[in-house]
Amino acid sequence: MDGMTLVSRQPGMIEADAAGELVGLHVERGTCYGFNATATRVWQLLEQPRTVDQLVADLLAEHEVDEAECRADLHDLLASLESEQLVGLTPA
Repeated sequence: MDGMTLVSRQPGMIEADAAGELVGLHVERGTCYGFNATATRVWQLLEQPRTVDQLVADLLAEHEVDEAECRADLHDLLASLESEQLVGLTPA
């Protein structure tokens, strides 16, 4: 996954806000997910497909964090979401 990889939500999850954090249910699989505040924000940003670079830029504008750390944490989150089939990653 590089900066130009396009990230998009996969269909099938319904979601609700729980004290500022996201709780989701994948309808077909019956699997529940709890997102922390950062994962919730990334999910919100993915209302429309975005590149990894766009996500990093948005997160850096909102949080005081080192870019390398932001990229590494985002990479881990997106890999986890992809493994659960919640997002799709399309190489540039």
